[in-house]
Amino acid sequence: MDIKSSFLSALEPNPRFPCGKKPADFLGHTLLPEEQAGSPLLYLLSCGEIQALSPWAFDICPMDCCLFLYTRSGCGKLTVNSQVHSLAESSFLFFDCRQRFRFDIAVSPWTYQVAFFHGSPLSYYCKLLSRTEVPVIHVAPASEIAVNMGLLAARAADFRPCHQLAVSDSLNHMVTICLSELLNGPAPVLQIPAYIKNMKTLFDENYKELYTLDCLEERFGISKYRLCREFKSAYNMPPLQYLNKTRIARAACLLQSTGYKIHEIGSMVGIENTNHFISLFKKQYGVTPSAYRQRGII
Repeated sequence: MDIKSSFLSALEPNPRFPCGKKPADFLGHTLLPEEQAGSPLLYLLSCGEIQALSPWAFDICPMDCCLFLYTRSGCGKLTVNSQVHSLAESSFLFFDCRQRFRFDIAVSPWTYQVAFFHGSPLSYYCKLLSRTEVPVIHVAPASEIAVNMGLLAARAADFRPCHQLAVSDSLNHMVTICLSELLNGPAPVLQIPAYIKNMKTLFDENYKELYTLDCLEERFGISKYRLCREFKSAYNMPPLQYLNKTRIARAACLLQSTGYKIHEIGSMVGIENTNHFISLFKKQYGVTPSAYRQRGII
C-alpha cells in the first residue's frame, strides 16, 4: 500500500496548511513495505514527529489503514461522525481510518508523533475499537506507548525480516495496551482522590527520585496502607510497582537512543542496583537490557 498516494487521493478539496507545507507532511516519513500474502504482521506505512502550525486543517475520506497519534504539546482536534475529540498534551489516539474524518489544530504549535499502519489483524482490532466511545487515552511521557512511538521511526526503514517482526510486535503491543484501557477503562476520574492522582503525576514526572512507602505516607499525610490500596484500585497495580514500570519503560527508550552503559541507565532512571535493574527489566520485557539493545526489540 502506497500511503502517500492513498492519502492524497482521500484528501478532500481545500485543505489548510501553512505556507511551504504540503498535505503529505501530515504523514511523516512514508515507507513502502513489502507485504506477503497471508502474513499475520502489522506493517508500518509512515511515521514521524510533526510540529504543526496554524492553519492546519483537512478532511479525509476513508482509507484502508489505522493510525496512532500521540500529542507531545499543543492540542489538535479530531472530528468524526459529528463528534469532536480533543487531542491534548499526552493524549494517545488509536483510530480506524476506514471512515471519513477531519483534523484541525486547536493550540499552535501542535507537536505530535504519528504512525499509519495496516495488516491482517486490523479487521479484528477495529471490531473491538468500534465498541469504544472515545478512541483517546491519556499516557505518561515515560509510558510504554509513548516510548514505543518514539522508537518506531528508528526501526521502520529497515525491511529485514527481524526488524519487521520487531515493528509488528511493537504495534500489536501498543494496540493491546490501548484497547485494554479503552474497553476496560481506569477507575472513574471523579472517584480517584486528588492525592492519588498527585502521586501518579509524581511518579510520571520525577521517576528518578527515591521513594519509599514511609516517605509517601509522610509526604501525603495518609497511611501507606491506604495509599497502596487506593492507588491499586485506581491504576491496577501498587504504587511502587507502577513507579518501577515507568522507570523501566524510560530505560528502554534510553537503551535504544543512547550509548550509555547498562549501569548508567539504571542510575539515570532511579535504580542504582544494577542487578536489580536487570532483573526488573527482564521481568517487564522478557530479555536483559543488553539483549534488548543488541536485538533491537521495540
